[in-house]
Amino acid sequence: MSKTRYLLDTHAVILWVTQTRMSPEFLNFLDEQDRLGHLLMSSLSFWEMALLTQKGKLAFSNVHQWKEELLKNTHLQLITPTAEEMIDSTLLPPHHKDPFDRLLIVLS
Repeated sequence: MSKTRYLLDTHAVILWVTQTRMSPEFLNFLDEQDRLGHLLMSSLSFWEMALLTQKGKLAFSNVHQWKEELLKNTHLQLITPTAEEMIDSTLLPPHHKDPFDRLLIVLS
């Protein structure tokens, strides 16, 4: 029997951890899924966070430290896309223009 797992995108992880702009019910759902070990996140999300911080769109003082704290305090499972998955993300229909979202679609 396979268990249900949820792949969170960069912004979902940030909103979950900071508990902003999410309903209390959804926050509780994510907390429970985390306790069960059902939450996944791509390692590329940290690259996106660093790029958004560099552009001034996020206000992390230290993305390395934030990553370490996040992984220490949650049960998030990091997944890393393979070269094949990265190539496959470019072959998707043009529903999403964001390359990060396209890659998450291939990973899910």
